[in-house]
Amino acid sequence: MSMIEEKISPMLASSSDPFDSPEWIYEIKWDGSRTIAFLSNKTRLQDRRLVDITHQFPDLALLYKQIKAKEAILDGELVVLKNGKPSYKSIMSRKHQQNLVKINLLSKIMPVIFITWDILYLNGKSLVELPLIERKDILRKTVKENEIIKISDFIFEHGKMLFEETGKKGLEGIVAKKADSKYLIGKRSKLWLKSKHFIVINAVIIGYRTDKTALILGLYDEENNLINIGSCESGLSQKELKAFYEVAKEIKAPDNYYNFKEKNVQWLKPLLTCKVRFMEWSENMKMRAPSFIQFEYNVKPEECRFE
Repeated sequence: MSMIEEKISPMLASSSDPFDSPEWIYEIKWDGSRTIAFLSNKTRLQDRRLVDITHQFPDLALLYKQIKAKEAILDGELVVLKNGKPSYKSIMSRKHQQNLVKINLLSKIMPVIFITWDILYLNGKSLVELPLIERKDILRKTVKENEIIKISDFIFEHGKMLFEETGKKGLEGIVAKKADSKYLIGKRSKLWLKSKHFIVINAVIIGYRTDKTALILGLYDEENNLINIGSCESGLSQKELKAFYEVAKEIKAPDNYYNFKEKNVQWLKPLLTCKVRFMEWSENMKMRAPSFIQFEYNVKPEECRFE
């Protein structure tokens, strides 16, 4: 079977602090959905879990026409831009939508860009054994950029500078890659290293756990629905907890106040807010490794929204 007909697990990056090295290249880490694009006389899209997601993205149906080749396999990220920055919630809304009418509607009002950074196969030949920098050159010569496909830029040596710049612009972080690295299908490797900024948000306190010390937090979406984004255990001092429980007993809500199915929870009316930081969003829009920073007395609950 040709690679163009197979399923391919992407190469994955390990975690690292940012660093500088002339032997490495550095790219922006795009906050989207990892995707392998199989391009021949049609477009086939596959996510990192080997699931075919082609039908969810009709706006990318003509992606195959953007290669100067008969066949190619590209690695990259599906991204939805909102106010000029990648919106993880938006791309997850696109990816998990199954209703055909809504899929077609979203493709028009929430268009996707495929940002590609690697090429694994070209015209019947596997490229995974080639050094990364050679694959980058082939990618640049193969892809015709337009509004649905862009090639991710990279720089040499100055990883710390790029990491600092991505932080200023509110981007997720960077990925460092050894310039001579092969593409290791299905492997998490230290030849690719990701450095990520913490995400800091203001959130509504919608409840607390009764079986352990944890706040349950929420954000409003574009339809003004309050979405449960998970619980936060870390970072709260005993003094802060004592003050919180004093206020919380005055704003308790009944069990059916929200349409959330969780056990060992005391729900609260959405009147309190706080600032938290966390590593990243999960695919179901829950915080990963959240840590409490402070209560926010000057932030209104309705101001706590997905960006």
